[in-house]
Amino acid sequence: MERVEGRAAVVTGAASGIGLAVSEALAAAGLRVLMTDLDGEALAQAASSIGVADAVPLDVRDPDAVSDVAQEVVDRFGGLHIAVNNAGIVNGGNSWELSLEEWHRVLDVNLWGVIHGVHAFVPRILATGEEGHVVNVASMAAVIARPGIAPYTVAKHGVLGLSDVLRGELEAASAPVGVSVVMPGAIRTGMNPIGTVEPSAVATNVLDAIRRGRPYVFTDDHSTEAADTRLRQIIASRADVLPG
Repeated sequence: MERVEGRAAVVTGAASGIGLAVSEALAAAGLRVLMTDLDGEALAQAASSIGVADAVPLDVRDPDAVSDVAQEVVDRFGGLHIAVNNAGIVNGGNSWELSLEEWHRVLDVNLWGVIHGVHAFVPRILATGEEGHVVNVASMAAVIARPGIAPYTVAKHGVLGLSDVLRGELEAASAPVGVSVVMPGAIRTGMNPIGTVEPSAVATNVLDAIRRGRPYVFTDDHSTEAADTRLRQIIASRADVLPG
């Protein structure tokens, strides 16, 4: 995007961590930001801390609620240009031992929450006829597979795939809307208190991705070697194709 100042943005999962840092960075860059989060009290405090008056509680699992928030951005700001689908949770356990309820809990937020965001936000971004951008926050779990967090990994792989498809569709439609998928590594958040990278580093990368149209956003070198090894193993497996 050539210009972000004065544009309108919505951020999900904005009460803490990456979502809060991204909201702060966008507001500092001159955007009008609507912050959303499931935790209304924490959201209000977060919005107040960075001087953003616009904050609305939101459960991204509810498609009607997401659609309502999308329309609220348009009603408040006159349009929507940037959507940051960031809300996420994690759980742990062997994939065959986790209850189906736990599988649904993570997938409903981490994958369906992004799907709901794409479904509600993208048409409104397109309706402006102006430059726009969609940022989907995945994880290094989108490109590597660590035992013990299967629902999270499945969801983040899905976010990567959805982002790539959406980018191709928008390009095919000649729409001036970019798509970035963010793959944070060892970020210090409530989900990962021992992380070594501050959320502000993610926010810096996200804002740069919006400005420059970066499709893939890595935030640090955490697990990149493992991701490279996995990709090479997948490609090398082509040699194992047997004739019919």
